[in-house]
Amino acid sequence: MKRLFTKGTPLALQLFVALILAVAMIVSDVNYRSFAIARFYLDTIISPLYYISNSPRATFDSLYTMSKTRQILLDENTYLKNELQSQQSDLLQLAFLKKENNKLRELLGSPLQHDEYKQVAQVLLADSDPYVYQIVLNKGEKDGVFVGQPVVDEKGIVGQIYKTADNTSRAILLCDNQHAIPVQVLRNDMAMVAVGNGCSNDLLLDFLPNNVDVQVGDVLVTSGLDGRFPEGYPVAIVSSVKLDLHDSTPVISATPTADLKRLRYLLLLWNEQNKKDKPQTTEIPAVVQEAPTHE
Repeated sequence: MKRLFTKGTPLALQLFVALILAVAMIVSDVNYRSFAIARFYLDTIISPLYYISNSPRATFDSLYTMSKTRQILLDENTYLKNELQSQQSDLLQLAFLKKENNKLRELLGSPLQHDEYKQVAQVLLADSDPYVYQIVLNKGEKDGVFVGQPVVDEKGIVGQIYKTADNTSRAILLCDNQHAIPVQVLRNDMAMVAVGNGCSNDLLLDFLPNNVDVQVGDVLVTSGLDGRFPEGYPVAIVSSVKLDLHDSTPVISATPTADLKRLRYLLLLWNEQNKKDKPQTTEIPAVVQEAPTHE
């Protein structure tokens, strides 16, 4: 192939000829379509070289993007899992607080006589002895709690205060074997005594009159004869009436209206006789705390 320039050709001449050829090609490219078509095909032919030369960088960028995207997805997945667990925990707590709030509303809406006052107490501990049915409350002598004070919930009598300390007190449940409470049949005012028989069993009725008139389903309420429990509070519902085969005496048992195995919030009662011991800052008159019911 013959060269355009020889080694002896002056550089100035080479530059001048190159400029003339470049200007001629530019003018021809602008004025003649054939040059545009030739350039198109030339670009098409060499375009694979662009991809080949750029493939290492493109591959690296793609791998980097994939690894970054994967890490972002992993981080986002971890965050969403933690958020879901947190929301589930909050949902469980919300359900618990809702149930607890309903319990407190029921307690504050329990019926009281007009000369009585009440205070909410929380159960701190239940006695683990299977033969002793007592609970520890978070109210004590500094709150005005006294021995023999009635303890109720929204369903009826729970028991009475057995011992007191400065900040806590211990209550004996009415199902305890050592506990007895005077009651009367709501239907006919027949008086008797309900004696504890263990919280796994029903109460037993003692000191029955000869002409006892008690039926299954009768509601037993406090009679107030002991001067300790206010009159008219639900205690139990008669569950069975039988006759002793030996002496033909009636054997009557009754189920407590309060759920003594699931106690959390209770009410302590004060009346006119012991209102001097009631807390001065936490008294809740019954006439003020009558809670309206909303369906």
